[in-house]
Amino acid sequence: MKKLMLVCWVVLLPALIMAQTRLSGVVYDDDNYPLIGANIFIKGTTNGTVSDIDGKFVLETEQTSGHLVVSFIGYLQQELPFSSSQEYVVKLQSNFNDLEDVMVIGYGTSKKKELTGAVASVSNLEQINSRPVSNLQDFFQGGVSGVTVVQQGGDPSNQANIVIRGVGSVNQESPLWVVDGMPYYGGTINPSDIESVTVLKDAASAAIYGAQASSGVIVVTTKSGKANKVSVAIDAYAGFQEATNLPTPLTAEQQNWAYNLAADNSGAERNPARNVTANPWGGTNRTNWMDEVFRSGAIYNTNVAVSGGGDKGVYSTSFNYLKKDGVLLNTSYERLALRLKSEYALSDRIKIGQNFYVTNEESVGANTSSSYSGVIINAMYMPSAAPVYDENGTFHGVAPEGSEFAGTYGDVYNPVALLKRPTTSNPTTFIDANAYGEVELMEGLKFRSSFSLSQRTREYKKFTPKIPENGRPSGMNYLNQSWSKRNKWIWDNQVTYTKTLNKHKLDFTGVYSAQFTEYEYNSVNAQDFAREDDWYHYLGNAGEVSDYDSDAFEDALYSVIGRVRYNFDNKYYLSASVRRDQTSRLAKNNNSDVFPSVSAAWRISEESIMNSAEWLNSLKLRASWGQIGNIQSVSYYAYNVPMSSHRPTMGAGNAQRVSGYYVKQQSNPDLKWETSESYNVGLDLSAWNGKVEFTADYFQKLTKDMIMTNAADAHLGVSDGPTSNVGEVKNEGFELSLTYKNKIGDLTYSINGNLASIKNELKSLDAYTSDYIYHNNKVRSTLYPFRSEPGEELYSYHLITSLGTFKTQSEIDSHVGPNGEKIQPNAKPGDLKFQDLNGDGKIDNEDKSFKGNAFPDFTYGINLSAQYKNFDLSMTFQGVAGSKLFNGYKYTTYNAGQQGYNLDNRVLNAWSTENPNSNIPILRVDDPNQNFATNSDWYLEDGSYLRMKNLTIGYSIPEVIMNGILDGSSLRVFFSGENLFTITDYSGLDPEIGGIGLDMGTYPVSRVLSAGVSFKF
Repeated sequence: MKKLMLVCWVVLLPALIMAQTRLSGVVYDDDNYPLIGANIFIKGTTNGTVSDIDGKFVLETEQTSGHLVVSFIGYLQQELPFSSSQEYVVKLQSNFNDLEDVMVIGYGTSKKKELTGAVASVSNLEQINSRPVSNLQDFFQGGVSGVTVVQQGGDPSNQANIVIRGVGSVNQESPLWVVDGMPYYGGTINPSDIESVTVLKDAASAAIYGAQASSGVIVVTTKSGKANKVSVAIDAYAGFQEATNLPTPLTAEQQNWAYNLAADNSGAERNPARNVTANPWGGTNRTNWMDEVFRSGAIYNTNVAVSGGGDKGVYSTSFNYLKKDGVLLNTSYERLALRLKSEYALSDRIKIGQNFYVTNEESVGANTSSSYSGVIINAMYMPSAAPVYDENGTFHGVAPEGSEFAGTYGDVYNPVALLKRPTTSNPTTFIDANAYGEVELMEGLKFRSSFSLSQRTREYKKFTPKIPENGRPSGMNYLNQSWSKRNKWIWDNQVTYTKTLNKHKLDFTGVYSAQFTEYEYNSVNAQDFAREDDWYHYLGNAGEVSDYDSDAFEDALYSVIGRVRYNFDNKYYLSASVRRDQTSRLAKNNNSDVFPSVSAAWRISEESIMNSAEWLNSLKLRASWGQIGNIQSVSYYAYNVPMSSHRPTMGAGNAQRVSGYYVKQQSNPDLKWETSESYNVGLDLSAWNGKVEFTADYFQKLTKDMIMTNAADAHLGVSDGPTSNVGEVKNEGFELSLTYKNKIGDLTYSINGNLASIKNELKSLDAYTSDYIYHNNKVRSTLYPFRSEPGEELYSYHLITSLGTFKTQSEIDSHVGPNGEKIQPNAKPGDLKFQDLNGDGKIDNEDKSFKGNAFPDFTYGINLSAQYKNFDLSMTFQGVAGSKLFNGYKYTTYNAGQQGYNLDNRVLNAWSTENPNSNIPILRVDDPNQNFATNSDWYLEDGSYLRMKNLTIGYSIPEVIMNGILDGSSLRVFFSGENLFTITDYSGLDPEIGGIGLDMGTYPVSRVLSAGVSFKF
């Protein structure tokens, strides 16, 4: 019996001893405050726990020895040994080093420290739910060096353009979006769904995406669920936006004074309409039209997300609703978005997944770009004496019906009627889905197949009623209606092999990719509707179908891609890729090409001679070269242009419309790829445990064989010439980014500054039919300020130099040419003085010179974020320097020599003998000196600005309170402001006018104030 008991003790004693190992303690941060929710687990096991509200933890284990691992986000992980039950006091040190962070790149991932190309990540994405931004582009602004966000004004129907490392072509350029591993052509991505964003800036990084990536790549990863955890997040905010810095029209009294003075200055007879005795109606101030067309626009946003999963799979789903009322009447943007994402492991080696997105967007904008029918310019033209509505409640014209003075005020639209009268709808629905399967064939070798479908359906319908009021009347009503549908599929098959052998690490990726697109568009323009009620706005009710059009195309792209990445001893890195693209947009002899790239990096900090530099975490030198073909610049059938059709009316009496076909444009079977080639040298530094991070890049980007349409051969009788490869464009610049992070007591903060400079130059136009590119962007068919010529920047201003105003007659008399005659014989004191650049004694087009362009010399951003206990703060400043804008708004609003339009009240400061230093020419009802009709740099203004892009203040309710309400929940409230102030010398509404710098009263970027909550459980 005793022997049996002894045997039992021998067997059971180790188990009893192991069962009694108890590990406990408390976790503090480096300022001796308890850390709530720190992760504690036994190394090599899943046995773990988290610290409580006091930082305390208890963990039992059967092991008699091992290591206890303690970790917390933002702190260095600690491993503590144990050999029996033990109590710990753990103090974690703040960690700002993110070199081990994994970044999503082209067809794969890479640790930050292993990157060889110019790749940047967007930081502080957790703040995106606190800002009233409807898309990622708005959040980008000022956040990444070398990435310029060009706002197209504040029109809710327009999204900002993203330009990566400069404009390389006169053709439309935009970066390729890649979402969850697949090229994305769908609707606006819901910002709340975004987990991470990576920007591939140089050709070596983007080349793996080939023909679609010449303008850079934006790689987006959306949020996924976490195993064994169900989470619900509700984010909502509401606010309003308003326009600032609006111009002021002249009052009725001031308008009469200005035109009477202008008549006197011209020696002309005063218009009786400007005499309040003859026209008392015109002397009474009734309306500030800027106040009538602008409003305070409401913003609402709600996002609900549910995620979770189990041991075999995870899921994530979200629903978003956004509504933004524009600051101009009857303009708005509305979006509904649904996302479903899941991944499931069929076995240890096989997993499948899917992403499904549905987005419905509807936006109603306003025409603010036309100098004839733009809303804002007509709000300036409209006389202040006119009310918005007449006594019958209908829209009022420039003068009362039957007034003999109606023609005095010009051909002006009632701007409120421009916004309210048309009935517009243009819903767009995007359905995007992709599914994938991945199998691990053997250790290190994986195969992944992904298939995506993208469908876009767009409808547009606008009914414009008759315009009966005087000004610019129209006795006809119109219906414009169109439909388009685009279907696209992409199939990627990818093989990845990774092998590590001692100090050598090899990564190979091979991809076969195919995509196909089909598109159809139809439009109808009808007119002469007997009624204008909403229920009557259908084509069948039209008296006449005035015009119709259609378009269709098919587009295919096939690619084979190979990439090798090699790493030796975490010191030396080499990456090379080659991609062969074949497109249906080019003729058979030119439709395929090969585009290579190579990049390398040297982590100098890993060399033994750097061991003494304990402050240094990483110092890396990078270099890259690559080529990418640009398919975006090639039209679908330029190599073999289809015939055009027309239905002319033939005969008289019983005339008939018959179909006819004709050749409109020359084909070019020799057209080939436009190619982007870039060089990049970069330096990355991380020091003091990641508190300081610095990145610098120098790059050159050369666009070869730029594609444009040449002039037609006059012998062929066609209107358009062939699409051809004509020249080269060079962009050269540098990028700098500096970040400092630290923690002082309960205060954690970071400061980031970024700066980029890009120099653009048109290098050649060897195969173009002209020595320069003529741009048709204009002001009232009079001013054509743009010209692109080799040796200059694209879209340069080509203008006559203005030398201020003539102050005396003697100054005019002394401004003479080589023959002694006056250069400006029609000038009088107060008129603009122009430079006779070529010295021929006259002012004409030969006196023009280049004056820069709208592309800034520098773009910069400053980002600050801080957390103190339960409070958080973030600020973003963004700006540009060296941008020049052509303020075409001044052509009519400072010019009394037009049709009698109302003017900007800044003309009250126009030149006079009492005000001889004014830069606004003397008011005249004629313009014999061509002050306003001359393409001069008088219109050119400095578009530099510094803008406080965002300020957000948040407060998180203490966990102890939230746990008492709902265990594991959190609640944060926040207040946010966008575009709070702008420092600029530009005299227009807003310096962010977009496009190429021509401002006719562009829809301004608005100030936005909002408040919201983020609730999670």
